[in-house]
Amino acid sequence: MHNYYEILGVDQSADAHSIRAAFKRLAMAYHPDRNAGDKRAEEIFKTVNEAYHTLSDPLKKARYDARLNPSYNLSPEEWNRMVRRKYYTPRPAKQSYYVVDKEYFRIQALTFLVFIVIAGFCFALLNTAQYFFEQKRLKHYEANRKTLQQAGSLFSSGRFDDAFTLMNNLSEKQPLEYLVYFTRDSLVGELRELANERFEAKEFSSAVGLFLILKKYEQPVTYQTIRQISMCQYHLGNFKEALQGMKELHQQFPNNIELTYSIAITDLDKLDNPKEALLYFTLAKNRFSDKMHSLYGPSFKLIMDPAETPDVYYDLFYGRARTNMTLQNYKEAVSDCNWAIFLRPGRGEPYRIRATSSVELKKFGTVCSDIRMAKKLGVTDIAVLERMYCR
Repeated sequence: MHNYYEILGVDQSADAHSIRAAFKRLAMAYHPDRNAGDKRAEEIFKTVNEAYHTLSDPLKKARYDARLNPSYNLSPEEWNRMVRRKYYTPRPAKQSYYVVDKEYFRIQALTFLVFIVIAGFCFALLNTAQYFFEQKRLKHYEANRKTLQQAGSLFSSGRFDDAFTLMNNLSEKQPLEYLVYFTRDSLVGELRELANERFEAKEFSSAVGLFLILKKYEQPVTYQTIRQISMCQYHLGNFKEALQGMKELHQQFPNNIELTYSIAITDLDKLDNPKEALLYFTLAKNRFSDKMHSLYGPSFKLIMDPAETPDVYYDLFYGRARTNMTLQNYKEAVSDCNWAIFLRPGRGEPYRIRATSSVELKKFGTVCSDIRMAKKLGVTDIAVLERMYCR
């Protein structure tokens, strides 16, 4: 059995301070962090630690001394005194009590008087602060009201930018003033109504100016505003500006087939840009395929009822066929015509384009039948093809 005193290198009569100092010295020498991988140092440290935790506790030390030296024995009184010193906290031997006399009432009255004075002072201070705060608030409110009246006058006189600039400056200075935001939203609503009235009256030049101002101050800019700007520009013959608005909407709604078709047909018919038109027609075609696939599955052409499809699907295939024929992609033009005829078999133009493309591909098998069908459905500029290939 190890002798804990010998392990720590102290006498049995050593006090708690000496035991702690001996432990710290040995711990510094044999701690595992200082002796990485040294098993012997690790075992010595464990023994030193065990010895310290035994000898540093008075009860454990007393028991250990009794085992180590049978002649060493504590009397019952010494043992009880040691236990009480470890586990019990001494309590006050005597409690004091207040004596209620004249001095007590005098102190209480004085305390109450001081409290009343301090409370009155605080109350007066709070009311004074509230008064000045209220005066400042009323001053700000009056100044804001005058500014907003000025903004309303500017708006009424048609100086819309000046009115909104004035309100924006005010909201930057006082971002928590609800009256500014309320007035600003009201003027934005009035401007939107005025722009729509001009649009309905087909005053497109005036309407587009109002919509452009509205776009600057709407937060956020709505789909309807951008669409109305684009339509005004289209009616005014500003096709590049109209196309710019359509593309801005397309970035927000890339899956909108009608919007994609509008961009493509504007490129083709108004800006003579068939290459970009083909790009957007192809996007619309892919959206069509994805939608039909999700509705009917991979064999959607065999399942779908073409009569129930919207006209825009026919328009995009017919437009793509025209574009491919312009770019001399005759094979793609024939494929697009097949889809257009499938969707709307009662329209003649796709038959004419398919016949023309088939001639270019030197596939004459269905040329005459397409020419006759186109003529039957009212296509007028088909006579030359008929004379050349259907004698």
